[in-house]
Amino acid sequence: MSLEVPLSQQGRCAVHPDLPAGGTCSRCGSFFCADCATSVSGLGARLYCQACAARPDVNYLETLRQRYWGRRDGWAWMVGGVTLLLCVTTAAALAQWGLRATKESLFTLLLLVPVPVGVAFFLGRRWARHALIVTPLVMAVAADFLHRDGRFLYALCVSLGLIFALRIHRDVRNQLFFRLPVPPGTLQALWNERFNNPMARQASRFGFSALFMPMIAPVAVICGVVALRRVDPKATPPIGRRNQALMGLVLGLVSPLLWGFVLLLLLTDRIHF
Repeated sequence: MSLEVPLSQQGRCAVHPDLPAGGTCSRCGSFFCADCATSVSGLGARLYCQACAARPDVNYLETLRQRYWGRRDGWAWMVGGVTLLLCVTTAAALAQWGLRATKESLFTLLLLVPVPVGVAFFLGRRWARHALIVTPLVMAVAADFLHRDGRFLYALCVSLGLIFALRIHRDVRNQLFFRLPVPPGTLQALWNERFNNPMARQASRFGFSALFMPMIAPVAVICGVVALRRVDPKATPPIGRRNQALMGLVLGLVSPLLWGFVLLLLLTDRIHF
């Protein structure tokens, strides 16, 4: 025999009292209807009311996006610095050689080719991200036209320039600076890299370093223990990196034993000698 709950006693949506509740918020526990139920990227199947879903501590990926949205990253400052250096170098060289149509003057003027791209990149113009990839090729072709004896050097410079340009082009932080759409999975990877239990990352670094410098093994152990205590997959946002914390802890414990074993072997050989 089933007991029916009177309609007046059934849960109602906190925002729409005339609608029946479809569940409760994973954070505050208030009732929400089907229209108010909100999922948040990176938190699995948890559902929240609209008020909690908009909180920075819940919708942490959107908070991360807004934190870096339109703000210059390290690559932008580096490109701006290199652009300024090229301008200063060109001005100094022209002051020495003058504007005569010599090979040195033409090569010096060639340094001004990437300046407009660098300025546009620093100012956040989207076309500059693509022009940054093409610029090394243009400079190499122009340099080869002026002087054909340095093709190996030109190819080397183009290769290095393309490597840096492609690295910048793929950088998520740089994409946010240019206000480009970034999928939640990529934002999740950025958050894991920079903010998800950084103590675990330090523990693994100290653990590997302890293999060569055993005196920092206690630091690796302490960081590993602290990082393990912080791991909480059910937290908002979830805190992970358990494996890195364990790695740092294990390496911090094992490295002194390994060094002690090596020293024992050395002392034993010296005694026998």
